[in-house]
Amino acid sequence: MPRSRMIASGWLGAALIAVTYVDFLIFAQFAFLERLAALGIAADHLKAVMAAMAVGGILFSLLTPHLSDRFSAAMRLRAGLILSAASAWLALLPLGFAGALSIAALIGAELGILTVTLVTHLRDWTGTRNPLLAVGVGTGLGYLICNFPPLFTAPADIQSMIAGTLCVAGLAIPLSPGPFQVARIPEGSSRSTSFPRIFTAFTALVWLDSAAFFIIQNTPQLKAGTWQGTAHLWSDGAILVAAVTAAIFLSCYGIVQVLAAAFAALGAACLLLHHPASTSLASVFYPAGVSLYSVALVAYPSILTDEGSTAERGRHAGWLYAVAGWIGSALGIGMGQHLGRVPTLFV
Repeated sequence: MPRSRMIASGWLGAALIAVTYVDFLIFAQFAFLERLAALGIAADHLKAVMAAMAVGGILFSLLTPHLSDRFSAAMRLRAGLILSAASAWLALLPLGFAGALSIAALIGAELGILTVTLVTHLRDWTGTRNPLLAVGVGTGLGYLICNFPPLFTAPADIQSMIAGTLCVAGLAIPLSPGPFQVARIPEGSSRSTSFPRIFTAFTALVWLDSAAFFIIQNTPQLKAGTWQGTAHLWSDGAILVAAVTAAIFLSCYGIVQVLAAAFAALGAACLLLHHPASTSLASVFYPAGVSLYSVALVAYPSILTDEGSTAERGRHAGWLYAVAGWIGSALGIGMGQHLGRVPTLFV
């Protein structure tokens, strides 16, 4: 397909989003942690290693927007993909504690560069026909790949190699700017909603998501009811449909209504996890809530805001991903570790 048609159809943006999700979910959240456990590092040093990753992610999420004067968006995105591939393959080495700290900081840095650059300049690669649909397809495709049973259940070294290889493949995607055009912003979107409100909402949603995810993954009874078995993995992979639906809802109703629906779904999932008999229902609400807010989180900085300045969009993206993404996630995981549940009053 000619490059101009690929941009117009949104396939460039969808492919970049999918690769970024695989790097983050399969490698950074799964394979790397499994490698630490296999190397005997996780038992005593997991908090220190995860802190190094968070510091790298926060620092480079905030720093990346300030690199735009020296490096083009395409250069920054390619740098993020190269560092992503390098971190995935370096994680295969027989690491000690110091090596694990270094790789963790590198993972945080590459994710900060990759995510903030991508969402800031997403309009350049999602086309002008229906950029929100491209975001929905890319997000759903990323989750579908991550939940593909042979990949999800593969050993950590295989997951790392596949994630690194996909990042290298991402370098072949043509990244020169496309026909930039401001997307139609639905009523009820961020046009009438301040950035601090959107920022706070995303922080709360990431917090709930991370807490629920940690609790499910570390409670065998809950994990068996929501996450194990091919049928459950394929049902989670159905998030492709949910993500496309989320994109349609964003286009029709705007971000405020979609984030409200995401909160209702995630809040319900967190409450249902209190009761083991309700885990099957929680396994429906949880991916629905994640799909709704994930599409909005990717689309917001570039497509769902009426802010015309690239610099301002970049700063918003940096703060959003540094605080809502990294700090919100850490708070959610901490809640899961120390309480083992999301308190009803908190929801």
